[in-house]
Amino acid sequence: MWRPSDQPPGGSGDSRTEKQVTRRDPGGLYGALDAHYLSPADGFRELADTYDQRMAGNPLFLLESTQTLAALPSLGGRVVADLGCGTGRYALQLARMGAERVFGVDLVPEMLEVARRKARRAELSDLVEWHEGDASVSGGLPLPDASVDVAVCALTLSFVPEPAPALAEMARVLKPGGSLVVSDYHPHGLCAARGEGFEESGGRDKAPYLRFTSAAGDECRVAQTPHLVADIFAAARAAGLTLDHVAEPLADRRLANTYAGLRGLVGVPLALVLRLVKG
Repeated sequence: MWRPSDQPPGGSGDSRTEKQVTRRDPGGLYGALDAHYLSPADGFRELADTYDQRMAGNPLFLLESTQTLAALPSLGGRVVADLGCGTGRYALQLARMGAERVFGVDLVPEMLEVARRKARRAELSDLVEWHEGDASVSGGLPLPDASVDVAVCALTLSFVPEPAPALAEMARVLKPGGSLVVSDYHPHGLCAARGEGFEESGGRDKAPYLRFTSAAGDECRVAQTPHLVADIFAAARAAGLTLDHVAEPLADRRLANTYAGLRGLVGVPLALVLRLVKG
């Protein structure tokens, strides 16, 4: 994951020799790196036990969470879902905000186990149910049609190859009139990282990635896909969702003074936050 000593989220890598490993995504978008390329499931499985510690104070999360929480409608007495919940960052907060019932759904069992432990410590286990599921495929969410009033999907879309199936599946579980708040790494930064990688790799198309060092000391990469805002809007419209709110929080000088990695990004949008309503 991004750390103040690393490049900002989505940053490009160097030109060291690529390490051949068994757990890796299909090739084609990767440059030559002395690193393990992991699928999102394998990458976040590796990160599960240390994810919260790694993310503490992450400036992207600070910007994104402020705007995501501001985009939420009233949750009092409502059924709410955190889709791609990870270690429960939003699911637990949604429970504290008055939701009647919260469903936390994630692809990675190890992340869900961390979330369960946090819910027990916070005495929120009676309000939150945790389920394994995949929001990126049709029928992948273990929730009935039209069963959720409000859903959140945070920093997840860039880890799926296409936004349309994911947004369609999220729309399926929303009640008519329900709201979906989606946040993600801003495509501006991801596309810029991809362009830089193209130049550095001598014309090879290279994906931006999330990078971290594993507990064993290995350099790891999880590839991300930049989705243009226009493509997300088109996918949302096809799923019967209407844009109701948009925010694009920028890196500012205050953050740049604290995090050296952001000094060249003042005025650049780091996150995209959308509120979509099901018709």
